[in-house]
Amino acid sequence: MTILEHFEELRKRLLIAFAAWVVASGAAFVFRFEVLEWLRAPLPENMTLSFFAVLEPFTVSMQIASFFGLVLASPVILGQVWGFVAPGLYPQERRYAVPFILFAALAFAAGVLFAYYVVLPFTIPILLSFLGGEAQGLLSIGRYISTLLMLMAMFGVMFEMPVLGFLFARIGLLRSEPLVRNRRWAIVGGLVAAALITPTGDPFNLALVAVPLLVLFELTVVVVRLSQRRALADRMDHAREDPEPTG
Repeated sequence: MTILEHFEELRKRLLIAFAAWVVASGAAFVFRFEVLEWLRAPLPENMTLSFFAVLEPFTVSMQIASFFGLVLASPVILGQVWGFVAPGLYPQERRYAVPFILFAALAFAAGVLFAYYVVLPFTIPILLSFLGGEAQGLLSIGRYISTLLMLMAMFGVMFEMPVLGFLFARIGLLRSEPLVRNRRWAIVGGLVAAALITPTGDPFNLALVAVPLLVLFELTVVVVRLSQRRALADRMDHAREDPEPTG
């Protein structure tokens, strides 16, 4: 396949992924009120959400539809990713298509749910209580939803680490040795990232982010190591089944 054919293949798969996202976003838009009520749950019961611009209700609706449309369309999008890289894999490796798509979609959804059910219920009340009773809260719905979706997206991506590690190891772009050598820097980076995500100064909230991040890193190391071994075994089997001509 020539470079132009690769670009044409990429263009087609991007169009399919984009179309799936648009359709799924349309479905999410229909249920935006139910989703908004679900997203409001981490707030204290006596706090209301307000909008301060004419376009804010529309932009919030589009944010909700776009984000949850991405979650719904993730199996199709991931399928297109796999379909693009699959020609570079051995036949033995292509059988991982369904597990990769399934686990990648589930991992992103798990990250979103972890942020919603574990991190946000602790983080938001602490953030809102810094001034005690000295000020009455009046939240912009646009900023609130943007913050929630950003945090949920970040955790969704974090939970993809083992799945992406598996894929990159299979195609030879990632090895476990550099990850092990740089573990201490990964720990420092994880703590810094956790501090940026939860800027409350509270060790408990910091641990809510840092511990899962470090566990995911260690799980990624294990997955990459196992994937490397499996990839090497598959290549050896392929070499025995299809030996190069000797002359």
